[in-house]
Amino acid sequence: MPRISAQSPTKRTSPSSQAGGVQVSWSEADTITLLDLVVAHKASAGEGLNFKATFWNTAAAHLGNPSKGAPKTAKACKDKWKRLRKTYDAVDQLCSRSGFAYSLKSGANIGIENEQLWNAFVRQYKDAAPFRNKGWLYYDKMKEIMPSKAKGLN
Repeated sequence: MPRISAQSPTKRTSPSSQAGGVQVSWSEADTITLLDLVVAHKASAGEGLNFKATFWNTAAAHLGNPSKGAPKTAKACKDKWKRLRKTYDAVDQLCSRSGFAYSLKSGANIGIENEQLWNAFVRQYKDAAPFRNKGWLYYDKMKEIMPSKAKGLN
């Protein structure tokens, strides 16, 4: 039997992704429910959309009876929101860059003619990589939710 050293990598699961040994799984419907809850409670979060623990407990209660996987915990809901925001930031950068024509159907629609530009972009925005030639289902909904990053002269 091989020995495992203290430096050997081990697979770990975070408490937010497991409940009683069953992993939390996010279906499209679960994600949309979470986004709908964010919309409904947006005013309580303030400008930065940083929700308090009571919101995450409410979200977990709404998502507590999943069709598959473990029930969502407050921490799992908060972690999912963080991932959605991170993905939104990457896709939003993609949408606002010249040289890319983003769509839900074909993402950035990268071909040979803009592959070099894409490679440089992905070096800076690694989270955008999956959207090379496919869109992100939640972009439009997230765009409605997220605060504007408008920059003006004043």
